[in-house]
Amino acid sequence: MTQIFLSTWGQNDNIGDSILRRGLLRSFQEMDGVELHVHVGRREPGESNDEGYLSALGLRGDEVLYDRTIDWLRGASTRVFAKRTIIVLPAGEIVYPKFGKRMVAAGNLLMALAPRVRGGTALQVGAGVRMSSVGEQAKAGTRRVSDVVAVPMLERVSRRAMAMVAWRDSATRRSFGVGDVLPDWAFGEGADPRLGGLGPAPAQRKLLAVTTRWDRGELTGDKIAQLHRLADRHDLTLQVYSQVRRDREHTVRLAQTLHPGTEPVLFEDQSHAEWEHQVRALHRQSAIVASDRAHALIIGATEGAVPVAISNWTTEKPGAH
Repeated sequence: MTQIFLSTWGQNDNIGDSILRRGLLRSFQEMDGVELHVHVGRREPGESNDEGYLSALGLRGDEVLYDRTIDWLRGASTRVFAKRTIIVLPAGEIVYPKFGKRMVAAGNLLMALAPRVRGGTALQVGAGVRMSSVGEQAKAGTRRVSDVVAVPMLERVSRRAMAMVAWRDSATRRSFGVGDVLPDWAFGEGADPRLGGLGPAPAQRKLLAVTTRWDRGELTGDKIAQLHRLADRHDLTLQVYSQVRRDREHTVRLAQTLHPGTEPVLFEDQSHAEWEHQVRALHRQSAIVASDRAHALIIGATEGAVPVAISNWTTEKPGAH
C-alpha cells in the first residue's frame, strides 16, 4: 500500500481555502490502495482550523489525521523509510517568510528526495506564490502579479526532483522555471455542470453580488459608480456579502455605501459547509459576481455567474485565475 501525506490546513475564516483543499484531498481519495495521512491543523499554533473549517473538507473518516504541522512532518519522516510514500506539498498560496526562506527551501528539497528511498516521490499541484502586496504595503508600491518573484535556488532544485509540478498561475511557473499550469482546485468543486448544468443563464438572474477585501480599503467613488452602472445596465439588484469572516466590518460599510437600507449577507458563526452552501445559493441567483477575492470569482463562475474583478489595487491575481 502507498501512503500519501498531504495538508488541508488553510485560513480558518476563509471558505475559499477549505474549498480548494477539498479538491486536492478528493483527488487522492479517489485512488485505490492508498493510505491518506492528512494535516488538518486543529492544534496549529497561530491559526488553528476548527471543526467548522473541517466540515467542508469532505473527510471520509478513514484518513490518519494530524493536528499540527510538526506531527505531520514527524509522521512522514518516520514512515518514509518503511513503505512507498508520496508527499504532496500544500496547495494554495505560497507565502515565504521574511526570514528563513532558505530553511523552507531546504526542507522542501528534503521532502522531494526522501520518498525516493522506497520508490516514492513528491508532488506540487495547485499552488502559487504571493506576488502582490495589499493594504499599507501596497501603498508603498504594488508589485504586479506578472512579475517574476525571486525564489531560493533550492526551491527550484526541489521542484525539478518531483514527479509532477503544476502551478495555478503562469507567473509562479516563470518564477520556478519548471512545471505546468492547471486551474485552481476550487474550479472542480460545486455541482457537476455535466449533470445539473450551471443554473439559469445570467440574463435570467436578478442579482449583482459584491464582496471585497478588508485590507484594500473602501472602494473609490469611481468603482462604486461603475458597479451602479453595471447593475442599472442589466437591471440587477446589488447585494454585498462577505466570503471571509475578517471582511465583515468592511462589508457592512460597503453595503451602507453601495445599497443603503439593504443589509449585507455576512459570514458569522456558520460552519464552512453551511456558509459555502449559502454563498453558492447566492451565486446561483447572481448574474454577476464582482470581487477582488479570487475564490469569490471562481465560486461564482462555477455557479454560472459572470465574474468581474474589481479593486482599488491590482486585479491581476484574480484575472490570472
